[in-house]
Amino acid sequence: DLKSYEYLCRILVSEFGARPDAITPESTPASVGLDSLSTAELIREMEEEFGIVIPNEQANFATLGEAAAIVDTLIEAEGI
Repeated sequence: DLKSYEYLCRILVSEFGARPDAITPESTPASVGLDSLSTAELIREMEEEFGIVIPNEQANFATLGEAAAIVDTLIEAEGI
């Protein structure tokens, strides 16, 4: 279930102004135009949307696909 990845793509375009064609699971936050501050904001948005807390040690994801996988794992752990 790629619910979190679809949400991630949507919010990157709508809230952060990323180009849809720049977004792939292999994209890094920097490659879609995020700096550390906007990456932290993206994490907060994901936490709010899915009712989870992303621990700091997991917040340093290398790719968007990895970020979605972390979120999906946390969603499953919460039983949402």
